[in-house]
Amino acid sequence: MSTETRTETKNLTPKKASDAQLLTFKLDEQVYALDISNVVQVVRMVALTRPPKAPLYVQGMFNLRGKVIPVIDIRKRCGLPDKPTDIYTQLVIAQSGGHTLALTVDVVTEVLTMPAANIEPPDQIGSDMEYLQAVGKQGNHLILILDPRTLLADIGELEPESVKRNRAEGAA
Repeated sequence: MSTETRTETKNLTPKKASDAQLLTFKLDEQVYALDISNVVQVVRMVALTRPPKAPLYVQGMFNLRGKVIPVIDIRKRCGLPDKPTDIYTQLVIAQSGGHTLALTVDVVTEVLTMPAANIEPPDQIGSDMEYLQAVGKQGNHLILILDPRTLLADIGELEPESVKRNRAEGAA
């Protein structure tokens, strides 16, 4: 799933012209989502290796079919209260801008198709919502749709120099 051709606007990938497909997950009792076009797969928590001098929101990294995947503690990244991980914790493998990482979530709930009329951009709600792409309304509940570009904005700093060189050579 390549997202490199994705535009810089905060549009969600449509199923139909008026629908967005979202992978929803919970952190505590709040429902969050990612546009399905950014999701690679969902796996159970695995043993992690913590890289030295990594930012506090980086829980560690693991090997997924020969590729090193950094694991981001989305709670720390978004300023939410800590919660210890366990065997029931799930990892959402996501990608954006050529970077792949895993987000720790309590539980993945569903793939949801949401009408565009139920989605509002965060700038209509308030400022300083850098990790939000939009807010979806489902009945009386709000679904916070995360923006993978801002979540992954500095993930390149975590890549080994050899990976950065290979990426640069491939782009040339």
